[in-house]
Formats: sequence, structure tokens, C-alpha cells
Amino acid sequence: MTGYLYDGSLDGFLSCVFESFVRREIPTVIQTPEQQQPFLLAMTGIATCPDKARRVEKGLKRLSARIWEMIRDGFLCDCMVNREVSLLRLIHQLFRYGPSAAVNYTDPDVNNVCKALRAMRNEAHLLTGFVRFTEHNGVLVSVISPKNQVLPILAQHFSARFPGEQFMIYDQKHHTAFMHTPQRKEFIEIDSLVLPPIGKEEAAFQAMWQDYFEHVSIPQRQNPVCQRTHLAMRYRPWMTEFTGRQSEKNTNQLPE
Repeated sequence: MTGYLYDGSLDGFLSCVFESFVRREIPTVIQTPEQQQPFLLAMTGIATCPDKARRVEKGLKRLSARIWEMIRDGFLCDCMVNREVSLLRLIHQLFRYGPSAAVNYTDPDVNNVCKALRAMRNEAHLLTGFVRFTEHNGVLVSVISPKNQVLPILAQHFSARFPGEQFMIYDQKHHTAFMHTPQRKEFIEIDSLVLPPIGKEEAAFQAMWQDYFEHVSIPQRQNPVCQRTHLAMRYRPWMTEFTGRQSEKNTNQLPE
């Protein structure tokens, strides 16, 4: 049994896939050096090679664009159990049996990947509605902390929605930010983010929105269990409705 060590990037993972085919082996684990290594398991460091990664990518795209999207988006699923190895074993099946292997839902790896993809895409869909932007020195800024690496999906959505704006979405959990201007789009790594104070106009808009949120509620119809079902608690720390004055009140209450 062997394990692979890689840098945690998509190109790094695809390099692991390339080496797996060259060495004709499927590792037991694929991890980054920061993760706890299995005891008594030989770990092999795999260097990230963009050329090897592109060869794997082209091979997957030759099978179909949908197959490539499945693997690419699957790599964003932090909620997937044994993510890298499941994706690697699925890729081996895809190259052996063709695209039909991706719909063999009785296979444990296909089932694992598909379930994780549904969870990740559902989280991204919810965040397109739950993301809140705050203006700081003329730039719209949003902070999120998702379970999965949904920032690339959100970046595509909000770039299409606000093409002429300057905005940034910061993924606090994965320490990655997406920067958008009408002229440029890029992802950057940020360990921590310290924002300047908001201006008077932004503070006034937030206060008006919080007033609306507070007064639209009907106390007799409050149903905290139903509210948590439609708006999970983990999204609320980043929403304007639950910051400022609302943080001093019962944040379990939402307007019906």
C-alpha cells in the first residue's frame, strides 16, 4: 500500500492521476503534507506538473465535457469522504469503460461523488441568495464560510450579474478571495481579511434593511424550527439581517 502527497491544488491532483497511470497503482490515500499521515504507510511526494495536468484534463474532455465538469467540480467538494481517492478510482473507470461508468450509481465511488456534487451545488445555489455585500471604500465586499469550495461557482454567477461593479467575495474558511472589476477577474489567497469601517451611507442602508426585517415579522406566526430549515444557522453570521442590532436579539426569529 502507498499514499501520495500533493500540494492541494487541482493541478496537483491531476498530476497524481497522471502518476497513478504511469506507475499502474491506485494509492490508498492522497493527502497534503499538512494532513495527518497514516501510520506505517509509505507516502510518495507528487510534484505538481501543469503539463501532466493538462494531459489528464484533455483526456477527460475527450470523453465528454460533462465528465470533465464532474471531476473538476468534484474536487471542490470538501464534504466528500476520501475525496481524492474516490475521484481517482472513478477516473480509472472512466478511461477503462468510457463515459457510461459515470452513471453506474451502484458503484461506491460514483455514488460518493454524485452525492457530494449534489450537496456542493445545492450549497452554491443557496449562497447565490444568501450572500450579502457591504460597501467599503467603493468596493462591494462579501465574506462567506462555506463547507465546500463553492467560490468558483459564485464568482461565475456574480460576475454575470454585476459585470460593471467592483466587488470581492472572500471565502474565510478556504482563505481564498475572488476579485472582480470590469477589466479584470482573479482568485487570490488571503490568510485573513481586515476591512475598513463602513461609511455613513452604507450604515444607513444597513439600518434601513434591519428595520424592514424587524418590522415585517409577525410574532404570532414565528416558527423557529421551520425558519432554521429554510435558512440554516451557519449562513446567518454573514448576513446583514443578523448583524449589528439584530445580534442583540433572538437570531432564531425570521419573518414568515
